[in-house]
Amino acid sequence: MFNESPFGMIAIIWLFIFAIVVALAYFHYKRRQLLSREIMAAIEKGIDVPFPSPRKTSRFTQGIFWTVIGLVLLAAFAVTSKQWEVTIWALFPLAIGLAALLVAYFESKKKD
Repeated sequence: MFNESPFGMIAIIWLFIFAIVVALAYFHYKRRQLLSREIMAAIEKGIDVPFPSPRKTSRFTQGIFWTVIGLVLLAAFAVTSKQWEVTIWALFPLAIGLAALLVAYFESKKKD
C-alpha cells in the first residue's frame, strides 16, 4: 500500500507528530492551570508562596533530543521507503539537533 506512494506514510507520521505535540501542549496547559489555582488558593489563605522557577533545558539536551529524532526518522524512512527522496525529511530535525549541539559546544568554550 505505501510502496506505491510514500506520501501516505509521511502524512500518517506527521499526523502522529501533530497529535503528540497537541497532547503535550494540552497537558502542559493543564499543569500550569493547576499550579496557578494552587498558588492563588494559598495567597487567599495568607500563606507565603515561593514561586516556582521555570525549568530551563540546556542546548545540549535539546541537541541530543533533535539529533536522536532525526536519526530515528532517517532510519525509519530508509528502511520503509524505496525512494531516497523521502529521507530528506529526516535531515531537518537532524540538522536542528546538530546545530544545537554546536551551539552548546561553543557556549561551553566561551564560559571557560
